[in-house]
Amino acid sequence: MINIVAAIALSGAFAAADDIEINELSADFYNLELAQFTKRLPVLERHEREAERIAKKADCQLTTDIGWVHARVDVALEVSPEGRVTKVVPVETGCRPLETYVIAHLTKYAGHDGAIKRTGDQKWYRQAITFRWPE
Repeated sequence: MINIVAAIALSGAFAAADDIEINELSADFYNLELAQFTKRLPVLERHEREAERIAKKADCQLTTDIGWVHARVDVALEVSPEGRVTKVVPVETGCRPLETYVIAHLTKYAGHDGAIKRTGDQKWYRQAITFRWPE
């Protein structure tokens, strides 16, 4: 029952995330300051299983190494003065459904005040989420 509720909630998040325009980021992306979360961002085994399911369903061609698939999604995060993630823009990976999953994941876990430590007037930060699973 919980899996059904989670699937319905995520499908709603994916539908909303599909409307988000993904822009190709310039080389300046890697000059952005690394976002520091105030609490550890959960990327648990269940998140990796969900990422694997999404990537396989979409037939994404991801990097493999010695029997493992490695899926890294770099993102630019727009952070409010209160430390809340207000926009997530992933770097193009070639796996749009996985990027959408990362958008929903970050929005859920870092979409509250104080989620990210702000430094100065900086508004945009960068971060990455890496998933891996056996081939």
